[in-house]
Amino acid sequence: MICLSIVSHGQLDLAKRLFDSLLRHPSPLVTQVVYTRNIPEDPLPAHVRGLPGLREIDNPVPKGYGANHNAAFSLCEAPCFCVLNPDIEWVRDPFRALFAALESRGNGLVAPRVIGPDGALENTARRVYTPLELVRQKLRPRNHAEAPDWLAGVFMVFKSDAYRAIRGVHTSFHLYIEDVDICSRLQLEGWRLAQVQEAEVVHRAQSASHRSLQFARWHLAGMLKYWSSPVFWRYRAIARNLQRSA
Repeated sequence: MICLSIVSHGQLDLAKRLFDSLLRHPSPLVTQVVYTRNIPEDPLPAHVRGLPGLREIDNPVPKGYGANHNAAFSLCEAPCFCVLNPDIEWVRDPFRALFAALESRGNGLVAPRVIGPDGALENTARRVYTPLELVRQKLRPRNHAEAPDWLAGVFMVFKSDAYRAIRGVHTSFHLYIEDVDICSRLQLEGWRLAQVQEAEVVHRAQSASHRSLQFARWHLAGMLKYWSSPVFWRYRAIARNLQRSA
């Protein structure tokens, strides 16, 4: 019913914790797991190999966020496709509520509430991605679960039909802002998105863009690319008539 796509950038220790969450709190809805090693790392431990429909991809050269998840989607045989980071964990099955939201509310994309290791709610449901909104979030952070314009890419569950219809993640972005862009494109094509309050996961964020100049450059490049794209200007023009009136 749901295919999970997890991409590791040498993050096997984090991925083990994610897989332990899935094994400790199994969901009958998870029927496939695609694990991509973007750079070489040790093999998965033996107990993980019993995960449902496990497929492993080893990239000969590293790929970007979009190329990796699009490649995983090409293996997806389920009606729902979940993109999630290896630094995600949970203490109870989040998939039942997420799947129900996709089935019953006409959404093309849903996501859970995301909390940090300290229990604080992360702001992963945001308003229109503009320079002004970035400043507002810095000065007064807020999670806009009631009417999000985009959902953070740490954990996203798509209807496979929706992901296929918009041809997945744009590969022209490198690591950042792909989630903003895909949410805008989904809504421009008539799909809705929602943060599901009944589902919750823990995010052990790495915050690479705060520590590395190269990651910060990729982040800035992604922002400029999105703000100069027709997608941004089209979405910004009609945003009030999308989520606000849903």
